[in-house]
Amino acid sequence: MGLREKLNDNPNIATGITITVIVIVVGFIVYSTMGRGPSGGPPPVENRAFYTVDDGATWFAEDATKVPPFDHNGKQAVRAKVYRCDGKTFVNHMERYTPEAQKRLQQAYARAANEADVLPPEASGVEVKSPGEGQWVLATDPRGAKIIAPKCPSGNLEMVVP
Repeated sequence: MGLREKLNDNPNIATGITITVIVIVVGFIVYSTMGRGPSGGPPPVENRAFYTVDDGATWFAEDATKVPPFDHNGKQAVRAKVYRCDGKTFVNHMERYTPEAQKRLQQAYARAANEADVLPPEASGVEVKSPGEGQWVLATDPRGAKIIAPKCPSGNLEMVVP
């Protein structure tokens, strides 16, 4: 006799299994949302990212909710993706948002601050550029995918975070 026949012949077992699955799912949801600070939101974490104002020659850490490009000491700052390859630290590429995407993301951050929501990253409207290159391209463009891919001949690569 197969499982289906056993469940059809014993509806109490089917009901018990269903209730058990529901309890496990509800328990997981409760567990994943508990213990996350006084507001019930995500635990407090220093949320920082690297930025550059000089085409990746130098970089600095700043609040990751800043939407690049933004003004930093009179210069335009963009996000810098910093990596380490065989002990050498470098900016692989830079990121900024198109004006339209920047506006949408700033509005979403403003709403989230009031609602304690967690925001997904703005995928469309991200432009990328390699240090020393003159042209920004959309990250979704095939040229953008090549720019984003870190370059490390040995393969001993690690992303550096502030």
